Amino acid sequence: MKKIIISALFIASMATSCKKDDAGTPAISKFITTTPGTSWTYQSTDNSTSTISTYTRTSSSRDTTISNKVYHIFNNTDANGTTDAYYNNTGNDYYQFSTLAAGLDPIDLHYLNDAAVAGTGWNQSVSVPVPNSPIPGLMLTIRINYSVIEKGTSLVVNGKTYNNVVKVKSDITIDPITFVTISTTSNIYNYYAPKYGLIKSDFNLVASLNGSQVINTNTTDILMSSSIQ
Repeated sequence: MKKIIISALFIASMATSCKKDDAGTPAISKFITTTPGTSWTYQSTDNSTSTISTYTRTSSSRDTTISNKVYHIFNNTDANGTTDAYYNNTGNDYYQFSTLAAGLDPIDLHYLNDAAVAGTGWNQSVSVPVPNSPIPGLMLTIRINYSVIEKGTSLVVNGKTYNNVVKVKSDITIDPITFVTISTTSNIYNYYAPKYGLIKSDFNLVASLNGSQVINTNTTDILMSSSIQ
């Protein structure tokens, strides 16, 4: 199972059909659906090892509440089995309760705002325990800056052309800690299309504490097929 989800990590689903507003202008479809049985199959490539795997995300008929926010439950299935994934859509904002990288505690990732125009963005900050820390109780303050790089473009993924695509860049930094040298390199781009949600993700994140790597992820995910209910 692909554990890292960019969303910033990793990830939205299809939407309802386009409809017209009061002025008669077609409205852009939402980037998520909770219709049970809707599914997306992704191919994930570990660019460090050239390892290729696939996983399928399927919308369930269940919801759950985490920290006073209602999330719809999706099932992620790969060669290792099935795990739950949690997504929320509130107005123009989209969230995923997930780990930012393997070894980190799950957080509420604000991965998309479908009202943001190209050249604008939003940001968030979260605190998580340091994985494999030699100092007990050491916390990391992670800051994520999301920028809309392109909007309304077309992109071909696995031979299929998607229109009205939103390209979002995520820049991740970690606040300094006393007596700890922190370095972070991130190169993260996610592409979303109406009706389909996440269609492609390039996720490259490396973080070191005092010269020791605690995060090293370099993956590319593409949407191979979908079954929209």
